[in-house]
Amino acid sequence: MVVTIAKDMKMRTKMISVTCALLIAATALAAEESAAPAKVDQALTREIGRLVEELNGDRAADRDAAESKLIELAGSTTAATDTFLELLPEDSDQMPLAVRERLSRIRQKVEDRVAKAAVEATTVTLLAKEMPLKEVFAVIEKQTGNRMIDNRDQNADDPDASPNDITIELKAEPFWPALDQILDQANLGIYSYGGEDALSIVSRASDDRPRHGAGNYTGPFRIEVLEVQAQRNLRQPQRQSLKLQLEAAWEPRLRPIALSQPVADVKATTDTGQELSVSQPEAVLDVEVPTGTQAAEIVLPFSLPSREAKRITTLRGTLRALVPGRQVKFRFEDLENASGKTDRRGGVQVTLDDVRKNNAIWEVHMRLALDEDNDALQSHRGWAFQNVSYLVGKDGEPIENAGFETTRQTRNEVGVAYLFDLPDGIEGLSWVYETPAAIVELPVEYELKDIELP
Repeated sequence: MVVTIAKDMKMRTKMISVTCALLIAATALAAEESAAPAKVDQALTREIGRLVEELNGDRAADRDAAESKLIELAGSTTAATDTFLELLPEDSDQMPLAVRERLSRIRQKVEDRVAKAAVEATTVTLLAKEMPLKEVFAVIEKQTGNRMIDNRDQNADDPDASPNDITIELKAEPFWPALDQILDQANLGIYSYGGEDALSIVSRASDDRPRHGAGNYTGPFRIEVLEVQAQRNLRQPQRQSLKLQLEAAWEPRLRPIALSQPVADVKATTDTGQELSVSQPEAVLDVEVPTGTQAAEIVLPFSLPSREAKRITTLRGTLRALVPGRQVKFRFEDLENASGKTDRRGGVQVTLDDVRKNNAIWEVHMRLALDEDNDALQSHRGWAFQNVSYLVGKDGEPIENAGFETTRQTRNEVGVAYLFDLPDGIEGLSWVYETPAAIVELPVEYELKDIELP
C-alpha cells in the first residue's frame, strides 16, 4: 500500500511538472507569435520562457537562481523593462502555486525598480554649432522628457529673430548644469510658476548673475540660495535672526508631491569658523507643490552671526521629496463581473470594489493602496485625486467620469467612487485607471558655499 501511494504521488508530481512546462512553453510561444510583428528579440523571449520553466525546478537553489536571473534580465531602462514585462507570463490558476508566487514577486520587484529609476537625473548629449535655440530645446526634450516653453521676447514681432543660436558640446551632462550653460550663453532665465508641467524660458534681467555654478546640482534637483536677510530688534536685542531663502527646482517631468526640510538637518558655518545655530531645531518645514510649478522656496531660520562674519562658507542640508514614479495603467475588463478584482503594479495596488447604479448614475467604487508608508496618502493625498479614471466603450472610445466622491482615507489607502452617466448601462465596458507605480521618498542632499552675508 505504501509503495502504491508513493508511486501515485510521484506520478501526480510529474504530471503537475509536465503541465506547468507545457503551459509555460505555450505562453512563451504565444508571446513569440504576438511579438513578431513588433520585432521583439526572439532570443529574449526564449530565455524568459526557459527561466520561467526553471522556477518549477526540483532544487530550491535552481528556482532561486532562475528568479534572480529573470529580475536581472529585465534590464534597467524603461523600454527594456516594458518589453520584459510584456513577455513575462501572467499568473494562471493552472500553474503551481509556488511558480505563481515567484512570477508575482518578480513582476513587483521589476516594476518597483523601474518606478524608482524614473526619479533619477537625466542627461544631455549635444554637439551644437550655431544651432537655433528652438532646436536645442527640442533635442533636450527628446533626450530627457523635460518640456520647455520659449516665452522670451513675447512682445517682439518675431521672437525667433533673437540672436540666441547655441554653440556647445555636451556629453552625458546632467540636465541642470547642461541647461544652465545653454541659458547663460543665450542670456536667458527661467520662470518656475508658469502653470504647466514645463519650464518657462524667459529673458534675463541685465543684472542677473550667471546660472551655471550658482546652485548645487543633486540628482534631478537644483538648489540655490536666492536671498539672505539679517534682522535685529534694537528694543529687544534677543530678537534677532538670519534667514536664507532657498529655492529647490526640479526637472519638470518629476512633478513632486511635496518637499520638507527638517531644520535639524541643516548646518551652516561662517568664515570665522562659527557654526550657526538654527531656530526651532525640532521643526520640519513642509512645502506643498501646486500643479504647474517647477520650483519651491524654503526659508531656513538661523541665529544672527557675529558682525565679523562676512560670508557663510558652507551650507549643508537634506531635503525630503515625495516624488511619483513612472505612470502605469490599470485596466479592468467586463465590468458586470469585475467587482472584487485586484491588480498590482510596482508599489501600488488597485482594487475594483463594486460597480453599482445609483438612480441615473453609475458608480465605480475603487481603492488605491501604497506599499510604502511615507505619508503620501496621509499628509499629501492630493495627487491621488488627480489620477486619471475613465471607461472604455465597445467602440474603444473613452468615456470620461462626471466627478468623484471620496469613500475611504487611511494612512496608506484611499477609496474613491467615480461617477458616470451611462444611459446604455455597463455591458461591454472596461474601466481604466492611471496612477504612478510608486511614490518615492527621495533624499536631496545639497551643499552650497561662499554665501555672502548682508
